[in-house]
Amino acid sequence: MTDPRERAVAVVGLGAVLPDAPDAPSFWSNVAGKRYSITEVPEDRWSAADYWDPDPSAPDKTYSKIGSWVRGFQFDWKRYLIPPRVASVMDEGQQWAVAIAQQALDDYGFPSRPLDTERTGVILGAAMGGELHYLTSLRIHFPHLRNALSKVDSFQALPSAVKDEILARWHEVFGKAVPPVTEDTMPGELANIIAGRVANVLNLRGTNFTTDAACASSFAAVQAAMDVLVRGQCDAVVTGGVDRNMGVTSFVKFSKIGALSATGTRPFGDGADGFVMGEGSAAFLLKRLADAERDGDRVYAVLRGVGGSSDGKGKGITAPNPIGQRLAVARAWQDAGLDPATAGLVEAHGTSTKVGDVVEVESLAEVFGGAPRGAIGLGSAKSNIGHLKAGAGAAGLLKAVWALHHKLLPPTLNAEVPNPAVDFPSTPFFLSRELREWERRDGTPRRCGVSAYGFGGTNFHIVLEEHVPGMLTSDRKATVAVPAAAPVPASSPAAAAAPAPPSKMPLRPIAALGAATAPELRQKLEELLGRVRDGFVPPAGPPPEAVLASRERLLVDFDGPAELLDRLQKAEKAIGFDTPPAWKALAAQGIFRGSGRAPGKLAFLFPGQGSQYPNMARPLAELEEAPRAVFAEADAVTAPLLGKPVTGYIFVDGKDPDAVKAAEHALMQTAITQPAMLSADLAIAALLREYGFAPDVVMGHSLGEYAALVVSGILPFAHALEAASARGREMTNIRLEDNGCMAAVMAPLDVVDDFLSRIEGYVVKANINSVAQCVIGGETKAVEAAVKAFKKAGYAAVKIQVSHAFHTRIVAPASDPLGVVLDRLDVKVPRLPLVANVTGGLYPTTVPEIKETLKQQIANPVQWVKGLETLWAEGVRTFVEVGPKKALKGFTDDVLGHRPDLVSLATNHPKPSQPQTFNHALCGLWAAGYGAPAAAAVEVTTRPRAEEAPAPRAAAPAREAAA
Repeated sequence: MTDPRERAVAVVGLGAVLPDAPDAPSFWSNVAGKRYSITEVPEDRWSAADYWDPDPSAPDKTYSKIGSWVRGFQFDWKRYLIPPRVASVMDEGQQWAVAIAQQALDDYGFPSRPLDTERTGVILGAAMGGELHYLTSLRIHFPHLRNALSKVDSFQALPSAVKDEILARWHEVFGKAVPPVTEDTMPGELANIIAGRVANVLNLRGTNFTTDAACASSFAAVQAAMDVLVRGQCDAVVTGGVDRNMGVTSFVKFSKIGALSATGTRPFGDGADGFVMGEGSAAFLLKRLADAERDGDRVYAVLRGVGGSSDGKGKGITAPNPIGQRLAVARAWQDAGLDPATAGLVEAHGTSTKVGDVVEVESLAEVFGGAPRGAIGLGSAKSNIGHLKAGAGAAGLLKAVWALHHKLLPPTLNAEVPNPAVDFPSTPFFLSRELREWERRDGTPRRCGVSAYGFGGTNFHIVLEEHVPGMLTSDRKATVAVPAAAPVPASSPAAAAAPAPPSKMPLRPIAALGAATAPELRQKLEELLGRVRDGFVPPAGPPPEAVLASRERLLVDFDGPAELLDRLQKAEKAIGFDTPPAWKALAAQGIFRGSGRAPGKLAFLFPGQGSQYPNMARPLAELEEAPRAVFAEADAVTAPLLGKPVTGYIFVDGKDPDAVKAAEHALMQTAITQPAMLSADLAIAALLREYGFAPDVVMGHSLGEYAALVVSGILPFAHALEAASARGREMTNIRLEDNGCMAAVMAPLDVVDDFLSRIEGYVVKANINSVAQCVIGGETKAVEAAVKAFKKAGYAAVKIQVSHAFHTRIVAPASDPLGVVLDRLDVKVPRLPLVANVTGGLYPTTVPEIKETLKQQIANPVQWVKGLETLWAEGVRTFVEVGPKKALKGFTDDVLGHRPDLVSLATNHPKPSQPQTFNHALCGLWAAGYGAPAAAAVEVTTRPRAEEAPAPRAAAPAREAAA
């Protein structure tokens, strides 16, 4: 796989046993709450009186007696049906490994959520193998102790009987103080069996092994886990790291290196004088991102890349080397295919050693130097729990995963005064000392780098990214879940293939021209125009593949020779200028010009209540099976809910004025309008899919958000219909003395705020639609007073015919009943990025948060302007209104029309005809470069190459959009 996006791996389950944290959520709570878990050695570990001496030169002594310890852990051997005799000789590190793996599986939802245990691997990092083997080794080495005592002069002087008695009693007492050696001893102690123990106990049959890269062992394991997933050797892997080695031998030996601190852990802080040892473990259940999104998994974060290196030859085997560190970090970002300057956080190795911290910041600054000064938070979990050795990387990774999941920058401790040897103001980093919101920079997804370095010169760095559903996988059409007339379900593997070149007939004839250069395109246009004047009409059919693969394109919708001639003549005039304003003026007539590749991502915008009209989408359903099938499904669901099929309210005899009037009245009833609009929106989306067009991101306006929920995979169509019907029904059921009203106001938003602040009574902005238009709602008298005030000041304002003041507190009583309905529906996490009305930002990615957002949406304003800005920041450049009329296209033009590369299209309008509007959208998409063969080598360029400024934005006409 050469595309880094295809190597993306999802974190779908978490587990941990860490100091002061029996599980993963507790650890994040401790980090966020700035908990410091360093204490003196517990009495049940080893005796400070025996082994501690403040003098670093004291032989066989440790000058440090502080650390970070796991306390109170109880292994539930009964749950795993492990015999007590076996459990008792399992090193506690093995017990932790089983526990954290089980936590990760539980967190994922197994066994309720399916997981193929035959293809689930276990790859864990561990180094020294725990403490138990030291104790059992003492028993075996007793003859050495006995022989040493036998050589002591005073002992030799004793009578033989006394010597024998002392040795016998000593052996007896000593034997009781250390564990016995049995057939289960060695399997219970070996570091290389830790992963095997997990696989054995939990019956996981994928790849299993343990990695040892000293303090980088966890990341060696993660790298291996990512590799077996990307290669397809496993479908899921439990990975992470374990370190249960806080015996006095480690303290004494590290003391002789001078590496330990006797005072505390202070990564990047003033007074850093060595690391504080700790112990613990953390596990991550990983799956390929595409699989996780396909399966509707909760994704905590996405692993984008990993890099490793060796220090090579340096000052010493244990001395940090900036060259090796820099290589590992740079390789990780290169592996991810991402710019390090887009990071918002670096979870550093940060050991709190005098030399190590300075060297690390210097090496990081070289890689992240493209970021602005002070743009990237820097911290280390070692400030909370010390250095977990082989488990250190796992703890840092867990912290980073939680930070991305919660969108918060976590605090690092004991660095209030920075290390004076580090010139932080000249680096891209700031010390993140307080919990704070993690804001996106320039619309880029939140990203983080995590480092782990080990003795022996082994270095690893991992790149993580927040999960934006569908961002890396949206080109796989399996993620588009609109109701389908085709027999292949959208979620099937067959649907995942890239769409073939267009072969489906457009609804109306088109003329399509392609060329390598603009002059060549002009020449071809002139040639076609001459032929049309002579009576030629292009044969019916989709645009040729060669046209779509061309760098320069022109597509023209027409119906008959006369209309074709007229439109080609207009195109001839426009191509003389070949500027965006010239072509923009012709788009409404079905004339579209494009150049280069598609300008960016494609968004579908779904309209809501206010855009409905009788017979919406009916001509499309009469012509095509896909929309017809959507309406058929809608009728089956809505008949028992509405008393008759929803098309019975929408489809009428257009030549019968009374029938049309009755339909208009019915479609003003919220309980009918909402399922009707949802059906029409998705019918048009289904037809677009028939032509090979599927969105990268979706957003819906008010009720239209439910159509976006379906396309993003959150709700099945039938359940969305039920939810939309319940939403409309519950709002209709609100019976107040004043149900409120709404009005469209054409004025700048700051002007609206100023006017509303001076109106007596309750009136608020309910739909923030564009920079110069919004819908206000509230108490009837207050809204009417506001309308009067706006008109008096010269601003256009008009009341909208609605049953209630939607998106205000007046309809808040409908929220809880809607929540009851949502609880019984099949709500899943999104497979495609979706922008929320409530916040104007990306939708949450957990089912409880999704339900809460939908409940809040009823009574909260529609943040449409913010939503459009979010889509632009996500890389969307083409906005297609998928549903009746053109309100959302207008809002898009108002908000974003001054920006280059914007393409906005409508798909359905009764004038001049619905098929013509849809055909215009097809031409616009093909001209913009969507639907081109994947292998087409088209140079990226702005469309077209105008040097003049875009035309000024005109004031928006009144467009109703309320619920």
